Amino acid sequence: MTETTGTNKKYRIFISPANHYKPYVIGGGYTEKQQMDKLAPLFAKALSQYEGAEPVLTSVYCDDRSYTGRPEEARDLKCDLYVALHTNAGGGRGACVFYHPSLALSKEVALSVVKELNSVCPIKSNRAVQPAIYAWDTVNWNFGELRIPARYGIPPILIEHEFHDTVDGASWIVSNLEAIADADAAAIARALGLKRKPIPGDVNGDGKVNSVDAAQILRFDAAISNLTPEQLQKADVNGDGKVDSVDAASVLRIDSGLADAEDE
Repeated sequence: MTETTGTNKKYRIFISPANHYKPYVIGGGYTEKQQMDKLAPLFAKALSQYEGAEPVLTSVYCDDRSYTGRPEEARDLKCDLYVALHTNAGGGRGACVFYHPSLALSKEVALSVVKELNSVCPIKSNRAVQPAIYAWDTVNWNFGELRIPARYGIPPILIEHEFHDTVDGASWIVSNLEAIADADAAAIARALGLKRKPIPGDVNGDGKVNSVDAAQILRFDAAISNLTPEQLQKADVNGDGKVDSVDAASVLRIDSGLADAEDE
């Protein structure tokens, strides 16, 4: 499963979006499957920004809306973590995460995820248990996506991001998929001890490449301010060994959508 190169661990993370069509209360044809199918690749992209994270999107979609075959696929692909993406119903509020008590990492990741989601979602949890994480059991939550991966030794979590049977909850999910994906990825990376990859042009390290970064580059080029060695590395967008107005222009092209960081 986990590979080690030097001191750097690599984690293969299996992503399983909801496979059933529970409708969102706001109408418009939104369903749990539709929204989680949108979230999954965003989550994979967000995970790929961390060193040592290798996202794996499931290729198994059952016509009967079940999840049969997904844990086996995760096992066959030697995944290290199983993440099921869902939204909730039943009159509650806020995010909650289910985990399997037989694997310590399952609980650690669940706790990290629910804390991160509660920090980004304006709708606060009304759960009696805080933080809102719940251990798998056969009586209340006999989830196959927890039970079967754990049987194969893969720590699983099942994330219920918010309640889609409330108007503000469903609206928040639909309008904030990128923020949700970023939160899920950041929480999992923190639990696994993974660092964010340097982003070319992201001089201030806020995860964005924009005019603020370009301004820092121009101030350095004009000898108005200094940059740290790490900032200098990210500021040299074109890789010519210099940090100057050419790099600032590259940052502005990225910010405007005219180029990707990889193209520069």
